[in-house]
Amino acid sequence: MRQERINDAISFFNGLIARKKSLPDAYYNLGKCYFKTGMLRKAKEAFLALLSYPVTDETVRGILEITNWRMLASNRYCNNWPSFSCDGSKVAFVSARRDTNGNGKLDPDDCCGIYIYDLESDTEIAIVDDDFHNMMPVFSPDGGRLAYLSARKERVSDPMPGQGSAHGLYIMNLDAGTEEKLLDSSFKVKHVTFSNNGENLIFSCWRPGHDTSAIYSMNLANRTMEILVPGVHESTFPSVAASGNKLVYSSWRRDTNDDGVINIRDNSGIYLRDMRLSTEQNIAPDIYNNTFPVFSPNGYDVLFLSARRDTDGDGRITSQDNSGIYLWDSVLKQERCIVSDRFYNKFAGFTPDGKEIVFLSHWCTRKCKAEAVDYFQNKGIYLCNLYGKGVRQIVSDKFYGCRCPAISPKGDFVVYVSWRNDTNRGLYCACLKRLPSKKELREWIDSLQ
Repeated sequence: MRQERINDAISFFNGLIARKKSLPDAYYNLGKCYFKTGMLRKAKEAFLALLSYPVTDETVRGILEITNWRMLASNRYCNNWPSFSCDGSKVAFVSARRDTNGNGKLDPDDCCGIYIYDLESDTEIAIVDDDFHNMMPVFSPDGGRLAYLSARKERVSDPMPGQGSAHGLYIMNLDAGTEEKLLDSSFKVKHVTFSNNGENLIFSCWRPGHDTSAIYSMNLANRTMEILVPGVHESTFPSVAASGNKLVYSSWRRDTNDDGVINIRDNSGIYLRDMRLSTEQNIAPDIYNNTFPVFSPNGYDVLFLSARRDTDGDGRITSQDNSGIYLWDSVLKQERCIVSDRFYNKFAGFTPDGKEIVFLSHWCTRKCKAEAVDYFQNKGIYLCNLYGKGVRQIVSDKFYGCRCPAISPKGDFVVYVSWRNDTNRGLYCACLKRLPSKKELREWIDSLQ
């Protein structure tokens, strides 16, 4: 029945165009109808014809809901883990482009190469081969090196690596194109970042023979490792302040669910460590489940997610419940809620000036069928100030799902992984401060897939 109504609408708007009546509205609505029926070529033709006329900001936003802003890497591939260079000119990401696990589709378990997209020249280059399962690439502060995790077959008899495999730590000199293995997969490295001076790598890992993770710093000059947070408890998600003297992280230290063991199924607290004094402060107690802490650009505040209510009504507070977004103020020594847990929130981070946050969310009250298939389906990207005011939706959740937003160090763009029900995971880019020009919009419409 819905298809019949759309077909009637297509006939109606084509009739208006034939009679040259209400042409801008007719082309706009015709393009939307064609898009909803999967007729992308005709949708592009209608939208491109629309651009011959003056268009309102509201119309531009409607077109952006459909183009999903600017596509950087095709949604035929399974792209993931975007990360900006410090000058904001390049984006590193991983992309699965071959069905290496033989399941008949491209998915996160396939081996994925590492690519760099140059936003200024609109060019892409392959950096690391897709014979391996690579993930989480990060640029050094000077942009000359790339650190990343990689799972590789150590022996011919080993199974093909996937996202569940143990990953080693690697670094590449981008100018020379030389790669070096820093730690093999027995260390099970996660959550890698460069120190602000580029001299060290900070990461969490499970060293061989250890049951819990610790947080380490590796000196890149001599490859020595220093323990920043001992592996007495599970500790992950390290974030380093701009000064390099403070570290914030999540740690699981109590059996909060009373199942007799302490592990990541329990609530995690968030801790702040002064690395000069070797002191530690609990800034978010584990009476709630607190995750993904990140420092503000000036190093004074900490942003984190916190699940505090049984929002899905299953009688428990778990990672499946909505998290609010909180900010811990180091001057006032107290927290405040920026975004409530009324809706789903994830991937929160500061803009470079520290005055706003960007986050993934789903503020629509409708229940989308796709949510049962993919947890991040129909999630958009939002921006607000540090008091939760001035909320703006940057990327719509109407037709696409989103994950892994990465904020440009220049503060002008956000790059993210996104998809529709009938596509794989493309890599896209949206503007944080402005709407596109007609020239940009024409290019983005033309690249709609």
